[in-house]
Parts: sequence; C-alpha cells; structure tokens
Amino acid sequence: MKIVSKEEFKRLIGNSMPPQRNMNTFNGDRFDCACGSTHAFGIDNIKVIEEGMNGKFVIVCPNNKDILSLIQTKMKWGILYQGLELIAGCKE
Repeated sequence: MKIVSKEEFKRLIGNSMPPQRNMNTFNGDRFDCACGSTHAFGIDNIKVIEEGMNGKFVIVCPNNKDILSLIQTKMKWGILYQGLELIAGCKE
C-alpha cells in the first residue's frame, strides 16, 4: 500500500475532471484499495469522485471514508483490459 501526501496524490492524478465514464464496465472487478483491503467494484458501493487522464480515477474507500485511492485501468498493448490497479492512496 502506498500512502502519499495530498500534494503528491494530486500530482499523480494529473489533469482531472468530474466523473464522466460509465463505471458499469467495472462492476464486479476486484481491486486493491489504499486501506489495505481488496474490494469488488460496484456502482452502488464505490464512490468515484474524479477522473484523471489515461484511465485513472479517484475513489472513496467503502470501509473508511477518509481514505482515497487512485486506481488505473491496466491495459495490455493499450487495447486489452486487464483489470484495475492501485497507484496510490491519500488520507483526507
């Protein structure tokens, strides 16, 4: 688990925007969270608060609302979806 400062977290996100992606694509996919647990992604249990470039998005931990995770879609050859990976976490 990689917890970073708020400044570093923002730098890792890069240019961000409000969530626009259809997150239903990731329903049921498991991912490591900055809280140290693994969660199943679901639009009812995972709150996405912003999107970054290159398949990055920021989520609120479903177990601890004070922890944010920066997640990125893993792609093979830039086209084949391979799952979700944790880049870093930040405590509010």
